Amino acid sequence: MIRRILIAYDGSEPARRALAIGAELAGGLGTQVGLVSVTPQRPDRKPDDPWGDASAHAAELAEAKAFLAERGLEAETHEPTGVAGPMIVRVAKEFAYDTIVLGSRHLSAIGQAFLGSVSKYVAHHAEATVIIARGSPEPR
Repeated sequence: MIRRILIAYDGSEPARRALAIGAELAGGLGTQVGLVSVTPQRPDRKPDDPWGDASAHAAELAEAKAFLAERGLEAETHEPTGVAGPMIVRVAKEFAYDTIVLGSRHLSAIGQAFLGSVSKYVAHHAEATVIIARGSPEPR
């Protein structure tokens, strides 16, 4: 049974697909929703840098939260700093989300070797059910 859905969002097209699918599931099932946007940890930036990635991720979460609000859904937000895959899995576990929805960027084998695949990592390491959104995003 799906009771708590965590949607990973970074503003990209795959994340928009995940947001649309997560919203449809949550709305149809009447479940609680959480949003997570992971700020990459970079040793060359100070944590309080106003031009850093954290402010961009906060804006992305606000955009996603507004999308959900338009559909009558209220979301809890999570803004961890670190490596995306492990942080998504950690947030899901710590806050008892039983389902994770995220997009896939369709990286080539070379791209996966250099960048890693967040969706692949989450699918292999999460205790929650993982839904990887593919296809076209819902029109806004």
